[in-house]
Amino acid sequence: MPTWTVEQSDAINHDNTNIIVSAGAGSGKTAVLSERVLRKIKNGVHIDELLIMTFTKAAAGEFYARFQHKLSESDSENAKKALKDIDLCFMGTIDSFCNMVLSEHPAAAGIPSNA
Repeated sequence: MPTWTVEQSDAINHDNTNIIVSAGAGSGKTAVLSERVLRKIKNGVHIDELLIMTFTKAAAGEFYARFQHKLSESDSENAKKALKDIDLCFMGTIDSFCNMVLSEHPAAAGIPSNA
């Protein structure tokens, strides 16, 4: 188990709010985020209740792979269920999430149906 800094530990364990993990390359953002999400899953949050967004496709892919591995190594029943249901959670870039929402709800955004 890694040794977390105070800031990393706060990001992992802070409940009842959304968070933004922002730091330089190689600082452990993906590790912190995957640990936070695993903790939430183990505590009973269902994977389809989570929205995990990154800035880059590479970061999204890295998160997905690392998180899938964490779930597969966990002995938690909630983690095993989350692994089975992993595709119910959006894990991707901010722009891909926005594109998905707009394509699913164009009228709510004022986009003509023939656009």
